Amino acid sequence: MVRRRILTAVVVVMVAVGSLLSVIPPGAVSAAQTSSVGGNALKISPVRDDITMDPGTTKTIDVFLTNLTSVPATLHGAVNDFSAGDESGHPNIILDENQSAPSHSLKQYIAPIGNFTLAPGAQKNIKVVITVPKGAAGGGYYGAIRFFPQQQAGDKSLNLAASVGSIVLLKINGAITEKLNLASFDVRRGDNSAFFFTGSKGLTNVVRFQNNGNIQMEPFGKLQLKRFNKVIGEFEVNTTDPKGNVLPDSIRRFDTKLMGVGSFGKFTLEGNFGYGSTGQLLTAKTTFYVVPVAYVVMGVVLLVVLLALIFLLPRLVRNYNRRVLRRAARRR
Repeated sequence: MVRRRILTAVVVVMVAVGSLLSVIPPGAVSAAQTSSVGGNALKISPVRDDITMDPGTTKTIDVFLTNLTSVPATLHGAVNDFSAGDESGHPNIILDENQSAPSHSLKQYIAPIGNFTLAPGAQKNIKVVITVPKGAAGGGYYGAIRFFPQQQAGDKSLNLAASVGSIVLLKINGAITEKLNLASFDVRRGDNSAFFFTGSKGLTNVVRFQNNGNIQMEPFGKLQLKRFNKVIGEFEVNTTDPKGNVLPDSIRRFDTKLMGVGSFGKFTLEGNFGYGSTGQLLTAKTTFYVVPVAYVVMGVVLLVVLLALIFLLPRLVRNYNRRVLRRAARRR
């Protein structure tokens, strides 16, 4: 029974050591956006507009476009829906102007912009008209107002780098569902999530929010890094201006670098997050260990010694006792 307990402990140690070895690493949105478009340098402002409207109302927003070159620019204004792209928050823009997003489409509420010419060094105030009809469902709608050379207007494969755009996030009052969950909360080095790390450099907290509601959400919060129940570091989450959104039916991750983590020991990371119009709260907690490589090597050595003591030493003792007994029997 004792040997079984010792063997179980050894297996646990081996799993921990294996985990340690497996994580040894290998070797803001600005207020204006500029782009060089086929020799035309353009600047757009703002790059994002957050709007709230009631059904049955109309609102006009201003988008300012500047031609930074010394030649005229003939441009096309397009309204493109988008959906959530990867978890970093980069939108997946639908470049085809004749295609709308299957849900949360802003395009349906915006009047066409069309073509226009912008003189060298001139700025144009484009009036974007948004009309929400009566009976429109409450929730979030989003899209992008983009501008690019008119001759490329029919090119569905147009590179996004060849255009400038302003994102519009619309909230239509009505039956709003604000529901945000934590998809995961952990500590990583690179993309490797683990409980054991061989060093404290490059550690990052990754919190992934899942939006199960019908309106875009801006989560925010604070992390507390603790050791022996003492706070040794505090970090803010989603601090950009404006804050990053989590679109409906999507997951978005926010990465926060962890500074001040000690070189050895057990650490606890606690997260407290808020979102929504009534200050809904989410909490999370995770524990991780930092063990230097030298300690891992020492652990392996001690493990080998322990295995030798458990399995090899008793066998040597038994063999020695047998030899002694055989010699004694020959002398009789």
